[in-house]
Order: sequence, then structure tokens, then C-alpha cells
Amino acid sequence: MVKPIGPDELTTLILNQSKGSLRKEFFIMSRAKITCLSFLIRELIHLVCITLACAITEVICYHDAQHVYAAIMTGNTVELGWDLAAGNLHRALPIAIALGSFFVGCIFASVFQNQLKPVRRIYWLMALLLTAAMILRSNISLRIPIELPLLAFALALQAEGVSQFARVTLQTVVVTNNLVKFAKNFTARYVNPSQDISQIPSREEVLIPGICWVTFCIGAALGGVLIAHLSVPLIVPIGLLVFLGTRSE
Repeated sequence: MVKPIGPDELTTLILNQSKGSLRKEFFIMSRAKITCLSFLIRELIHLVCITLACAITEVICYHDAQHVYAAIMTGNTVELGWDLAAGNLHRALPIAIALGSFFVGCIFASVFQNQLKPVRRIYWLMALLLTAAMILRSNISLRIPIELPLLAFALALQAEGVSQFARVTLQTVVVTNNLVKFAKNFTARYVNPSQDISQIPSREEVLIPGICWVTFCIGAALGGVLIAHLSVPLIVPIGLLVFLGTRSE
């Protein structure tokens, strides 16, 4: 014969079940938070490494190729227009080489986007191109016709093929756009948030462009230091790309 449960025993049983459910829910929530934090940290490391590699490469190219950028096409376009207007065709030619190489690199990354997945293939290809440029840059006569297009093409692969970090879309080499995104999202989240919660940018939408912009500035400064103290400064961005190639999925 089953013994009936009294009111006190029933209350105790319900409380124990509630505590068990709460502990289980807390455990699940804690695991979810740890997973999200781990994902964000991994994506930030990815962002910082590739941004540093691009910024250092940009500065080295600017130094080697008569002050022509490998991937900052706004600056190159302004310079090209200025030199064409002034009739400086000898100066306009390397800028046109950079623009054309970057454009072709973007087309290549777009056409072969399936073949360039997973993303580590892009990093290994970039490392290969930078290695070739590093070997050839010792010959000054090859810096414009060979090194410049190799570096522009390599950075175009990254700009087109690797444009999402922590589910936030951006190009690491488009510094102006990243600064605009950072200012806009920072204002919309912390300064003047909308009444509609769905319109407020996420933490990642503020962090990613801001960190990218700051990292690019640091990378540019580091590039200048490397040029002054290393005979082969491209070895640093190559090392970063190899690191990403071994870690990325």
C-alpha cells in the first residue's frame, strides 16, 4: 500500500525539483556564456592578427613602391587623378599598377570563392605571395613591376575573401569605413540609443570596427619600426599569416 504524501513532504519535493531545475538552467546559461565569450575572443585574435599583417604590408609597400599603397585605394585614386592632371605619367604608372592588381585580386577571390574555402587557403596563398615579394624586394628594380602587384593582389584576396569577424562584416583595409562604423555604432549603443531595442547595435558591432581601426594604426607604426630595423620586414606579416593558416578552419 502506497503511503500518501503529506503537505510538508509535497512542498519539500517541489522545492527540491525547483532547485534542481534552477541549477540545471544556471549551468546551461553559464556554458552558453562561456561559449560565446570563447568565440568572441577567438574572432578578436583572428581580427587583430590579419589586421596587423595587412597594415604592416601596406606600410612596407608604401615605402618600397614610391609611396603607392597596396590596398588603400582611396588614397591611390586621389593620387592618380592628381598626377594625371599634372601630367606626371611616370608617377601615375605605379599607381595604375596597384589599382589594376588590387582589382584583379578582388575578381580572382570572387570567381574562386568556393575553391578558397576554408579561409585558411586564403592565408596560405597570401603567405606564398608575400614570400615571393620578400625574396624579390632585395632587387630595387623589381619593386614596382613585381613586388607592388604581388602585395596589392595579396591584400585584395583578404579584402574580398575574409570580410566577417564575429558575424560583423567589414574589410580590414578600408580604414575610413571602419572608423565610420565604429563612430556610428558606438553612438547608437552608448550615446543615443534607440527606444526600439532591436535597433541598438550589438557589443560586437561596436568592438569589431573600433578594434580593427586601432589595430591598423598600431600595425602601421610597427611596419615603420620593422623597416628601420629589419632587412626583411615582410617576415612578420608572413609569420602572422602562417599562424592564421594553421589555426583557421
